[in-house]
Amino acid sequence: MANRNSIYAVLEAWEQGEPMDLAMARIVEENLEALLESELAQIEAQIDAQPATALMQMTRLTSFINAALARLPAILRRLQGWVSKMKSTVNALAKKLGANSFSLGVSMPFGLSVDLSFPVI
Repeated sequence: MANRNSIYAVLEAWEQGEPMDLAMARIVEENLEALLESELAQIEAQIDAQPATALMQMTRLTSFINAALARLPAILRRLQGWVSKMKSTVNALAKKLGANSFSLGVSMPFGLSVDLSFPVI
């Protein structure tokens, strides 16, 4: 990984298959607020024009956070201030995609989940 101190270098390495280690998880913990602020803003910007892209970005974000949580559960405490912002973003995305409902949850052992329900036609 080129710059191990960059949250986006960690994200890219993880996306390319590098296992999340404790050092990577600590970088996520240290940069969580900036990551969430940036990623949620990008997701919101995509909702109207490209809702499928926004959904995949949300999936990527939650999966990345979950990988870090598995290595460093203390990250969970840092998420509590972001629940309402994440809920608002997921709500807008669910409405745009025509979902019947959605849920934003935390499961054990340490996982953040976003679920959308769609009508069966």
